[in-house]
Amino acid sequence: MPSNRTVGARRQVSRFTARAGRYSFKATHSDRLSGLVVRDGRILNVIAEPDRVPDPHFPSAQTSTVRHVSSFLFVVLVVFSILGCRTTSAPVSARLDTLFFDLHTRGLFDGAVVVSDERGIVFEKGYGFANVEARAPFTADTAADGASLAKTFTAALLLELDAEGVLSLDDPAQKLLPELPYPDITLRDLLRHTSGLLTTNYEWFDDFLPKDEVRTTEALLRVIAQQKPALRAKPGTEFEYSSFAYDVALLAASRAARTPSVELLAERFFRPLGMSSAFARPGHFRDFPVPRTLGYTRSNGTLVLHDVFNLEGFHGGSNLYISARDLDRWNRSFFDTRILSPNARSEGQRFASIGGAASGLTWGSWYRTKKATAFWYSGHLEGFHDEVFRDAITGHSIVYVSNNTIEPWLWKGIVRAVRGILKGEHASTLTEPAIRRVSKEERPLLAGEWTFNGGERVTIDAEDTSLFLTREGVRYRVFQIDARWFYAPGIDWILGLVDSTANGVGSLYRSANDGEAWASRASATP
Repeated sequence: MPSNRTVGARRQVSRFTARAGRYSFKATHSDRLSGLVVRDGRILNVIAEPDRVPDPHFPSAQTSTVRHVSSFLFVVLVVFSILGCRTTSAPVSARLDTLFFDLHTRGLFDGAVVVSDERGIVFEKGYGFANVEARAPFTADTAADGASLAKTFTAALLLELDAEGVLSLDDPAQKLLPELPYPDITLRDLLRHTSGLLTTNYEWFDDFLPKDEVRTTEALLRVIAQQKPALRAKPGTEFEYSSFAYDVALLAASRAARTPSVELLAERFFRPLGMSSAFARPGHFRDFPVPRTLGYTRSNGTLVLHDVFNLEGFHGGSNLYISARDLDRWNRSFFDTRILSPNARSEGQRFASIGGAASGLTWGSWYRTKKATAFWYSGHLEGFHDEVFRDAITGHSIVYVSNNTIEPWLWKGIVRAVRGILKGEHASTLTEPAIRRVSKEERPLLAGEWTFNGGERVTIDAEDTSLFLTREGVRYRVFQIDARWFYAPGIDWILGLVDSTANGVGSLYRSANDGEAWASRASATP
């Protein structure tokens, strides 16, 4: 059964070590985990899917002829792709299924995928189980933990309320939250991660709250008011990624609008977009819709629990449950102004500013390319990882949600592979880059100035075993997420060291949704 562990061990960047669970499951070849039913290496059945399905919640979607691939032809395509005879002449949906079926059968992906364009759904499919014990399959309509994707909803809400004059982002947060003991923090600071509020994890609060009490934002604020912990930095001056700041921001929006935060999100976004799966999670596991989607990891080929935490009742920075299909609806809503006003939409696309420098995040809590040709965001907590990407040039939306602790090199690699297929490429087998292991004591090896092959230069500093990356005048904390990989929230980069000859450090590898790159050391830190 799922662990009832409290919020105490929840961290800003979730741990990636497998948690022992009382329940485990070994996948067998006879299980129906995707569109194929396979037993002893033989394909027994195929579920053909339409090439494109219009979404009734998008009036701009054009009804097109739905072409069904015959079972025989589809089997031939799948078999030939598995044998390596991939071709760009295969339908996009078949090539996408080849990509995800391969990842799933290798134990690298369980979850759901939805890819769409302005005409409707290009591809949608689920792989594996949302809840192994209940034998509940993962589908495009399965609600899963969206983790930090909640921030895109919170930011959009505050931008819209600011445009309507309900609140002002430049007002002190204390105006709406008098219990917050820091008069210099503005609502804008909360959105751009410059509040200075506690950020590393939520377990700091545990010493001041009953063990069995649901952790609501109001309860956490009461602790802050009583303890008055020192801020990490003067508000408005330094970037420090903070989910708690977004919890506080949503509570401020709720008070400004005189509407409970959960109802405010439903009224403004969920119901207008037909997002029927979306809900703010309850504090107790027992109050979840059944069966609850669980997080897992694989240990020696076996699925074991790697789940989220009980008693979390705070919302704004996390804790929204939502399906891949509804995330696609949310993502596509930014292609027009049906949900957000022109002013809020425009402001949400601008890079936030920190001390005159541009943040890696927009005011709407999206990452983007320099020329605003693409926008994306991700969420991660325990076994759950989600990516939402939209191409402003082609009109494509790419969404996947997963619950099997997919490996860091795949987080962005999957999005890049899907983009490649949409451009006409074949479905290649994704493999992990050759990245060296880095112990805690070896983290300073990353320190120095690095120049990427595209010309961009960044600096990494080491303070004891903590790492910070400076890019275009803004400093970001870098977290080690497993033995090889590092993550920099605020720029959404996955980083790793590539071995060389003499000193064992050759280049710095960067994986992002908009591409991958390698950097050489410009000058080493002594």
